[in-house]
Amino acid sequence: MDEKETVRIIQKYRHDLMNRLQIVSGYLTMGKADKAKMNLDNVLEYYEEERKLMRLNADKLMIWILQFEDTYPAFALTYYVDLLEPSMKKIDEQELLSSCEKLLAFLSEAAQDLLVYDLVLHIEEQETQWVIRMVIKDIILEKISIENIEQQHGVSVTQEKEKTNFEWNLAKEERGD
Repeated sequence: MDEKETVRIIQKYRHDLMNRLQIVSGYLTMGKADKAKMNLDNVLEYYEEERKLMRLNADKLMIWILQFEDTYPAFALTYYVDLLEPSMKKIDEQELLSSCEKLLAFLSEAAQDLLVYDLVLHIEEQETQWVIRMVIKDIILEKISIENIEQQHGVSVTQEKEKTNFEWNLAKEERGD
């Protein structure tokens, strides 16, 4: 990544932070302290998840998430990271990133133009492995070969009412830091 791309990411990140804070400020200006507090709590929760994401020490994944909106405009990403205390193993970020990119390629093909789909990425550390879950709401699965995803990428696919769950496991690696 060159300097211009790095600066662009920082500018976008700063812009997003300022938007979040301006919403809180606007509610305070209007005397709506309850709404300001609710929005501030949401901002704090967002940055707490980001702190946990940073604890993965997966720089490429962090950059991928920061660029997600530009790369995949048909999807609105929310992510959660659950880590054990203390986390003694690390995640294979290249394998995680590769799996996510391949799955997003399938989902992008199935996405309808001019719609934005809610996508949740959940990275959970367990004792012996990492469990990765991706949940998408309201996508037309007839366009996706579920068997192809399961066989080629080792991803388990389950469907519930209006959402599809993708889940896979990654082995834990020894921390080298």
